[in-house]
Parts: sequence; structure tokens; C-alpha cells
Amino acid sequence: MGLKTIMVFDHQNNEQANDLQRIFYSDNRQSSGFKLEDGIPQIISGIRPAKVILGLNAVQASGTVTLTSHIATNTVTINGVVFTCVASGATGNQYNVGTDTVTAANLAAAINASVSAAIAGLVTATSSGTVVTITAVTPGLLGNLITLAISANGSVSGANATGGTQGSITSTNYYGSAV
Repeated sequence: MGLKTIMVFDHQNNEQANDLQRIFYSDNRQSSGFKLEDGIPQIISGIRPAKVILGLNAVQASGTVTLTSHIATNTVTINGVVFTCVASGATGNQYNVGTDTVTAANLAAAINASVSAAIAGLVTATSSGTVVTITAVTPGLLGNLITLAISANGSVSGANATGGTQGSITSTNYYGSAV
């Protein structure tokens, strides 16, 4: 978890939002890169008015879940999504029990594999020993809203992830955009 830079393109209306999406978005990474390379000069030249906001040295929020004699039927809730410990055959938002170290690794894997909208693309998880660290994918203050809870046989670092910052904010209006 290192320092990151957040770049936000603010716009005045939905038409500009759709325009910016057409300029920058592609489901192909290389194509998106070429679109970004072409789109930035359009904003700087005033063809596409926008306010560009940079958050320098932004930090991702994180929190921990520590397992202690964890058993099947215990649950861990991340961002409102319940992960249930089972004896074997875990599927979906379930994870298999083992030693606390093995169970922590299984929980982290279940979080990373989750397709739940409140998890996928929003958080990642790693484990070290009996501790699972949940980290917001996107740096900034919103990561501090990720909730953490455990039903029994362990603890969480707090009710929410912490430490997410937007960094030092700077913004520039390009060609008089009043965004």
C-alpha cells in the first residue's frame, strides 16, 4: 500500500460526462491508453472543458480481521457482505475452516473471489498468519466508509477501515469551465 495519485475529471453536465466517457473509456487497456493520450490534449486545448482535480499522495484505507479459534458458522462482514465459515466445500461468499492461519488465507481468497457488488473491485484482501488485511482498491476518503465486523472468535481493527486520505488536492479549470 503505497502513496497514489487520484485524477478526477469534473464536468458540467451529463452530455460532457458521456463525452468524456467516449473519449477515455474502452474495454481494452491498450485502446484506453491511446484514447487517454488523445483526450488529455482535448481538455487542455479547451475542446472539452473540464476541471481536472489531482489528489497527490493519496492513501488507500485498510482494516484488519484477526481470527482466534475461528470455527465453522462464524461470520465476517465486509462492507455489508457476510462471509460465512463452513466445515468444507465453501462456495460463493463462504470460506473453509482450518487452523486460524489456513482459515485466514481462505477468508482472504473468498473476499478476493467475491462477485458481490459491495466487494468486487472495491476491496482486496491479504493474509499473514491469523490476520486478514482488507484494503480499499481506490485511494481516498471513501475507503474509510468500508465496514468491518466479526460474529465471534476474533476481532476487527475497528467498525470501519481507516487511513484513507485524498492527499494534497490541486485543481485546474481548463478554458473557463465553471464546474
